[in-house]
Amino acid sequence: MNAAVRRFFQRTPLLKGIYSRARSEYNYRRIMRVAKGHIVNLAEYGRALKLEDGKVVEIRMKDGLNIALRRDHMDAGIVAEIFFDNCYVRDLSLPPNPVVVDIGGFIGDFALYAATHLKARRVVVCEPSPSNWALLVKNIQDNHCEDRVAMVNKAVSDGSVVMLDIDAPDRGQARVSAYRPSRCEKKPVEGISLESLFAEFKLTEVDLLKIDCEGGEYDILLSAPSKVFSGVKNIAFEFHEIEGFQGKLKAVKERLFAEGFMVKARGCLIAAHRPALSMEARS
Repeated sequence: MNAAVRRFFQRTPLLKGIYSRARSEYNYRRIMRVAKGHIVNLAEYGRALKLEDGKVVEIRMKDGLNIALRRDHMDAGIVAEIFFDNCYVRDLSLPPNPVVVDIGGFIGDFALYAATHLKARRVVVCEPSPSNWALLVKNIQDNHCEDRVAMVNKAVSDGSVVMLDIDAPDRGQARVSAYRPSRCEKKPVEGISLESLFAEFKLTEVDLLKIDCEGGEYDILLSAPSKVFSGVKNIAFEFHEIEGFQGKLKAVKERLFAEGFMVKARGCLIAAHRPALSMEARS
């Protein structure tokens, strides 16, 4: 659906509920159709999509992964986006055994995907929420990926402390943010800049920088110095409609173009790659 039409439905009181229910049922049926090819305990996954009790369950994947998630449609839906839709890599050409940095690691879903499906030789994943962090650590350890996945319990920012609603309810843990109104008290979380993160882990070359941090993507990408971008080959990030996002997104696209990236938008996802490096990866 066109983004403007979607916003119209969501902002019209009489239509918002109808749109939400119809969208939810459509997504459930679509995801379950695809899930049959990926998940062993399909009924459990279906309950995770439908129920909202926050119970932690384990989803067994046909590729051998076991993923612990909360029983709510956000956790289960994000696993579908990562593993069924391959959402962060569809418009990119990655080399074998890439180095991956995952900003906004959530419950470790993309870090697991990178370590197993992309065969990454190294993954650095950052997640500030204690609730998400506990599941992230469990998922990385239970799937024996500790040797390739370094976990950082910080918020990536311009380097400053970030005020986040880290105590959001289970369903809201996918949208922990410093930039949106919240019913939960926002608490200070230690921040680390992209430059400092790269320096700490001696990352001189990164094949994929993935960012999904609920509005923080703009400050992260606009504050990083050029020397950080010089070693990055591909960037995939989700942009969020926070206040003033149009101008911020325009500035980020211009910055990436100036740093030598080609930029492609697909819905709320932006894929940026270096054309020459992309061709080398295919050869």
